[in-house]
Amino acid sequence: MATNRKRLNLDLSPEAYELLQKLAEESGKNMAEVLRTGLALYGIAQDEKQKGRSLGVVKDDQVVKELVLP
Repeated sequence: MATNRKRLNLDLSPEAYELLQKLAEESGKNMAEVLRTGLALYGIAQDEKQKGRSLGVVKDDQVVKELVLP
């Protein structure tokens, strides 16, 4: 079965690579899955920014972190 996937070569700083590796290990996913999830979250944040809203982390009905895109 053929897929329409594209391959990407990526250069990361040592710190970014270590974070990616840590996130993959902690989540039980591989690095590509972590990057795909991050890309999806960035897409959601960008869509919300265009609507004048933002993406945040909420605890007990209070925003504890907000993702602010440039």
